[in-house]
Amino acid sequence: MPETLTGMLRDGSVLKGLDKSLSDSLVAKGATLVLGEGQSLFLEGDVASGFYIVKSGGLKATRLSPEGSEQLLAVFGPGDSIGEMGMFDTEPRSATISALRDSSLIHWSSKAFFDFADANGALYRHLLTMMACRLRDTNDALAARDFLPLAGQLARAMLRLGTGLGDAQGDDSIRIVHKLTQAELAAMIGASRENVSRVINDWKRKGIISREQGYYRLIDLGRLQELSKG
Repeated sequence: MPETLTGMLRDGSVLKGLDKSLSDSLVAKGATLVLGEGQSLFLEGDVASGFYIVKSGGLKATRLSPEGSEQLLAVFGPGDSIGEMGMFDTEPRSATISALRDSSLIHWSSKAFFDFADANGALYRHLLTMMACRLRDTNDALAARDFLPLAGQLARAMLRLGTGLGDAQGDDSIRIVHKLTQAELAAMIGASRENVSRVINDWKRKGIISREQGYYRLIDLGRLQELSKG
């Protein structure tokens, strides 16, 4: 596997900081999986059977609301890991993961992963550190919902989307390469579509973002960063 690819996988949220020889050995145990646009990786309620790291493309996590509408929870881009929690708690998948565009991932079955981890105990300590970081990030996100104004919450969501599904443009802006509706953005932060629409329109007038042919472009990244911090 080319070094650029193994390096990118090492920088994923699960392998980041792991000893190079150990991460290279783990990557070699994985299998490549390819998904076409719109194809599901797994469905909410499925039995967890392993975890994944995105090599290319982009995916989304969704779940159905009590009313039956789809709620967007998160997006994943190259280097992001998916589904590792399910290997440890053996609970059914908590969301549906599907490809926003043609994507490839590396997959480890639970057996392949635990066989390797049992022989390389340092991996368990590393994963405990990563899980602690995930919990801290979750706590920060919950705190943001409680204390950040709506504009700050939306700025955080936009920046996350730009990181996972963004293409850098020549003018230092970032184009989110997935057509997002205001209802999807609202679902991500637990707000009403009407309130999100007001913030979006205000940002457009101020040149912070734009929307072109259904795609959002993040123009003033500095201002979005300021808003995301409250």
